[in-house]
Amino acid sequence: MEDKKLLIVGIDPGTTTGYAVLDIEGSLVHLDSSKQLDLKLLISETVKLGKVVLVGTDKEKIPHLVEAFAAKFGARIESPKEDLKVDEKRKVVSDFNFDDDHQADALASALFAHRAEKALLDKIEFFVEENKKHHIKNKIKELVITKRISIKNAVGIIEKKDEESQIIEKVIAEKRLNESDFLRLYDKLKKYKTDIGLIRKYNNNLRKRIRNLEKQTKTEEPKNKKTVDFKENRIRFLDNLVKSKEKDAEHLRLLIGRYNRIISHINDFYILKNLETLGINEFNFKNKMLNIQRNDIILVNNPSIVSDRVVALLKNNVFVIVHRKPISKEIENRLPFIFIDAAKLKIDEYGYFGFVEKRHFDIEKSKVNWVNKIIEDYKKEKAQLA
Repeated sequence: MEDKKLLIVGIDPGTTTGYAVLDIEGSLVHLDSSKQLDLKLLISETVKLGKVVLVGTDKEKIPHLVEAFAAKFGARIESPKEDLKVDEKRKVVSDFNFDDDHQADALASALFAHRAEKALLDKIEFFVEENKKHHIKNKIKELVITKRISIKNAVGIIEKKDEESQIIEKVIAEKRLNESDFLRLYDKLKKYKTDIGLIRKYNNNLRKRIRNLEKQTKTEEPKNKKTVDFKENRIRFLDNLVKSKEKDAEHLRLLIGRYNRIISHINDFYILKNLETLGINEFNFKNKMLNIQRNDIILVNNPSIVSDRVVALLKNNVFVIVHRKPISKEIENRLPFIFIDAAKLKIDEYGYFGFVEKRHFDIEKSKVNWVNKIIEDYKKEKAQLA
């Protein structure tokens, strides 16, 4: 049995607020406007009709009411790259009846959101038909639209009820740092603290040796000039060594501070796992530490060096690759990933890991036509199986 009807809601906030409700197929369910329509009333009116998974607006800058409404339902927001023009909105709603401009704008927003997700919804319909998954069709659509995971992963989460799958579902839904990643970061942090302790101890020993040499130089009558020069050079060498180790210790202190800042706000960041290339030797060496898993994001310095074996290992786990060096169109089109230029993101790197703020990453990801990429990759897979 299917759950509640999935809904797309378009909202036009203002002194008079208009809202339009479509079902997931794009048919109009409800259209209204009112001066008394606040967030609480809007939610109570909408929840009677079904479950909201998509919210549309006609504004490039998402209005506060739209953000708050979507957050209450855990729904995805679709907004245009620039404000929809009046004549464009009127053309879209020309076949519908409405009472005022607020209703017309809300309806246009809902239809815009449906149009933006139409290719993905059609792909889900095709998958459901091919794989006889009609009984969970709406659950698939809800997970894929709101959580932005692959159709196959959504089906796996819905159909597998063991403890492991429930944990995976929670991680995907809440986007929390997994335990193994956290433990690796924590271990590295502890290692740095240990290193600082050793450097401090080493520095103290060096200082003692310098003081002893200075005392010895003052108290002993030098036998010859060579002995004096040797001791003075030795003192200078040890003094420089102490300064070098102090710089290392200061660097580690700064690194620990940055790690603490990242870990204390970890839910605001995505973790990137660093690879120099997509070559098999690099992958085999680094993956012992990285332990690349499903839904991980990879940061690759040079994506032009690529092994088919690595692609095969990554394609079912990794969807997004952030790259530093440019990537050719031929490689980008051939590989089953979407690519984001690292120059467009502010990334904090610490050895094997990088961190990027979710809000910046999501903005760049939204600019990528990844729906078409998914469709093309799906077609290629079907062609290979034919």
